Amino acid sequence: MKPFLLLAGMMAGTLSAQITLDQNDMPSVGDNIPRKSDTMTVLPGPGGSGPNQTWNFTATSNYVVSENTSVVSVASTPSANQFGNSNMAMTNDNASYLYFNKSAQSFTTQGFSGDLLGSGIINAVFNPDLTLHQFPRTFGSSFNDLYVIDVIVPGAAINPLVSQIRFKRSSMVHDTTDAWGQITTPQGTYDVLRIYTTDNYTDSIWALPIFPPTWSLVSTSSGTTGSYSWVGKGGKLAIAEMSFDTLGAPKIFRWTELDGIGVGIEEEALPAVNIFPNPCTDHIIIENALPEQISLLNAYGQNVMVEKIATLTGTRLNLRNISNGLYFIETNKDQVKLKKHFIKE
Repeated sequence: MKPFLLLAGMMAGTLSAQITLDQNDMPSVGDNIPRKSDTMTVLPGPGGSGPNQTWNFTATSNYVVSENTSVVSVASTPSANQFGNSNMAMTNDNASYLYFNKSAQSFTTQGFSGDLLGSGIINAVFNPDLTLHQFPRTFGSSFNDLYVIDVIVPGAAINPLVSQIRFKRSSMVHDTTDAWGQITTPQGTYDVLRIYTTDNYTDSIWALPIFPPTWSLVSTSSGTTGSYSWVGKGGKLAIAEMSFDTLGAPKIFRWTELDGIGVGIEEEALPAVNIFPNPCTDHIIIENALPEQISLLNAYGQNVMVEKIATLTGTRLNLRNISNGLYFIETNKDQVKLKKHFIKE
């Protein structure tokens, strides 16, 4: 089931400005993306939709597992000849693979390959492909997409009297970017767009007995699933995703371990400087700062305030006019930029 989990991860606070995603924010061959999944999440739900939202998803259960997604070349995979339209593959177990195509217009998946039943490699080619993103992705953008999986697998793993089993899923996906804002995960705080995806599917299963060797329809079922994902600049995979159980309650919350303090920001040691309170509301106090200029940066490294520090005993910064989120105090020493972060709530 690991390819399905990875595919689900792909499908699926207050900001100073909303963001736009393009192909440069997607994975590339050579990326290794560590992630964690809370498989019994205690989170109550996905939070609000619309502009300028804040989501705090830091609470976790005792059922958190680690994952690592590797992005590899199609040629390096065992089933490369089945996925000639793909330009990258992903795996989280080096045994099963999902195949993707990244372009300036879209990010799509062409199917998956792996020994899912313990009876040999199964290649499930989507026809047509499944679109995961259309670019540019902005708040309010939406699209519909149809994909079909039609695969025949050995039947002995399920019933020794069955020669083959055919599984077909026809699905209509509706994708809408329904919110923008700032999300805080156990790893950090990020500017994001939120995507809501619904999958309306019909599954059909046929069986081919050993005798008589005639295909017969076993079952047909239909349903709808929904999931949320939060995507950010340079996030590669979604920064976070939430999926639900059959009753519609949150079940799995997955997040990407980026740099732990925000997309595109690295924090250098600034041990002599004290910042409090942290988290803060309307102000912070900076103690033991060097008597020079400091900058206040948002999570993308953009300057939102510049102040002169004239005392070592404590400088108070008024933060009433800046948005909630992750920020950095930056100063320079010996031509080296030093940062220390805090959170405004």
